[in-house]
Amino acid sequence: MRSTVTAAQAIDECRKHGITAVVREADGALIDKDSGEVIGHSDGYGEFYGGDVLGFLGY
Repeated sequence: MRSTVTAAQAIDECRKHGITAVVREADGALIDKDSGEVIGHSDGYGEFYGGDVLGFLGY
């Protein structure tokens, strides 16, 4: 089973690491606002795979 996090949780975790993350309206992907890099894609329920977020943060 994959561990998921809400957009708010993912955004908060990114903020703790100095990254401004936002949900892109066009496709619901979570992106780094400054670089445009995709952090993760929504699972269709507005949640994100925690591993994608942690991987982006370098864990």
